[in-house]
Amino acid sequence: MNVTIEEVNSIKRKLTVELPEEEARNVRKKHLDAYTKKARLKGFRPGKAPRSMVAKIYAEELRREVLEELVSENMPAILEEHKLEPVGMPQLEDVDYEEGKPFKFMVSVELKPQFQSPEWRGLELERVQGEVDGEMVAKKLEELRFSLGTVKQVEEDRGLEKGDLANLTYKGFEGERELPGMGGGPYNIDLDRDQMIPGFALGLMGMKAGETRDITATIPEDAENKALAGKEIRLHTTLNEIRRRELPELDDELAKDMGLDGVETLEALRDHIRRDLVKEKEERDDNMFNRQLTQILSGLVQIDVPTVMVEREVANKLETMRQNFGRNGMDFKKMGIDVGMLRQRFRPDAVRSVTAALVLDQIGRENNIEITDEDLERELQNMSADYHQPVEVLREYYKSQGLMDNLREGLKVAKTLDMIKAQARIAEVAQISPERLGYTPSAGDDEPEAPAAEEAAPADTPAE
Repeated sequence: MNVTIEEVNSIKRKLTVELPEEEARNVRKKHLDAYTKKARLKGFRPGKAPRSMVAKIYAEELRREVLEELVSENMPAILEEHKLEPVGMPQLEDVDYEEGKPFKFMVSVELKPQFQSPEWRGLELERVQGEVDGEMVAKKLEELRFSLGTVKQVEEDRGLEKGDLANLTYKGFEGERELPGMGGGPYNIDLDRDQMIPGFALGLMGMKAGETRDITATIPEDAENKALAGKEIRLHTTLNEIRRRELPELDDELAKDMGLDGVETLEALRDHIRRDLVKEKEERDDNMFNRQLTQILSGLVQIDVPTVMVEREVANKLETMRQNFGRNGMDFKKMGIDVGMLRQRFRPDAVRSVTAALVLDQIGRENNIEITDEDLERELQNMSADYHQPVEVLREYYKSQGLMDNLREGLKVAKTLDMIKAQARIAEVAQISPERLGYTPSAGDDEPEAPAAEEAAPADTPAE
């Protein structure tokens, strides 16, 4: 076997391999024998067709199988001998295969870039100022109370008032011209929570069930519909029904209704909420730190980034975006979305993410960051508490799916990040800039989130 290696750039190698003719002949003979035994050709009993006829009929299949075996069987030894550790599968680029001649093929491989880690101590990070206080707990408690409320029809003969829910239909007009696409119903509108065209909620006040009224409102200047922005319109509205949300009392019974383990009193519920809010803030701060570190670390080095790693990251971002749109995900083709353009949009941010991951890996190596079996066990215990699954079940799942190395690698990254954050300079700010978090027009990390569905008004209701 002869192997020549060409250095394309700092991370890409092109390997040209020549195998003896005898090796290719033996592999071809083995596959031709197998095809001859199972071939069913007209006029011949199974396994009795001439080899030359079988070879001609199955020429393409034989060539493909010989090629696949010779490449796959020889590549591991070639990579080990030349101490090459590709970050992805070797890519077959060319094959020169003729009977009676040596078998030649060419593959390219991408390697992890070799570099020294940049100075990572004392990096400047930002955190949104403020801690969990009583006001935040009270607000969350009110949200929980709201979620347990019941909506009932108002039976008394009275007008619509603040705090009510209006079930209505309407049509939109500019002068005497009916506005296409603006109107319909019936819609349920929460006067205290839904954001509506300025003037519309006020115009609804005092209406009784069954009443029809023309309400004048002005479309905001920054409205998405530029043709109507800043214009005064008339909303011909019929109030079908007045509803009212009845909220439970703020007492121990409310706490019990939440069904939380160990929470039997209102005070215990407040403590539970406070702990949850503290945990949420810590996780949010940690997420913001990690986003900032991706931006910072990727800018500290100039390295060639393996294409295969970038493409894998782009694919992950596409799948995340698709899954964000509900249980069955988004069908890009049906929605007329150009996936190629999305890939281009995501690529710059994918390059930054991969670069930061490589820098983190190098910092971990240089600082001997390792994950022990005890670390893995501790993580499984934490996951058991979070997901309410026995440790044994989680351990067996990760082993059976071949995910233990992934879990170990994730813990190593987290441990390295913790080391960097522990030596960072952290400033408290009112707001972290989008650019610092990687939310730029070219970043591709600002996938739209699916809107909340509960009590949401349709898109063509008179809302801003």
